[in-house]
Amino acid sequence: MNPEIATVNSVTIITVVQRFDSVTAPEIEVALKPFVQANPKNLLFDLSRTTYIASAGLRVLLSTTRTITKAGGKVALCSLSPQVRQVFEIGGFLQIFTIYGSRDEALAQMQKQ
Repeated sequence: MNPEIATVNSVTIITVVQRFDSVTAPEIEVALKPFVQANPKNLLFDLSRTTYIASAGLRVLLSTTRTITKAGGKVALCSLSPQVRQVFEIGGFLQIFTIYGSRDEALAQMQKQ
């Protein structure tokens, strides 16, 4: 299941599928590759449809974030469900990622930068 990819102004938005795990993570990583290689200035992962995230999904988020930030871009996440947020909290990822409550909030903040 490939993610939905859209661009709003200067922000590329990746809407991730319901389960971001060892089955879907490789497919998502392949789908993201052309966008990551294009070095977008702002990349937003919308997790509003994501009900479950496993270590494979976290690895994709981390590696993508590392690549984009090394190239001078910014990465953020938005709309985490309580279950997904708990995984980020337990794993200590809340300090690693910039996380917004909603897509609108994230877009407003990212377009200011």
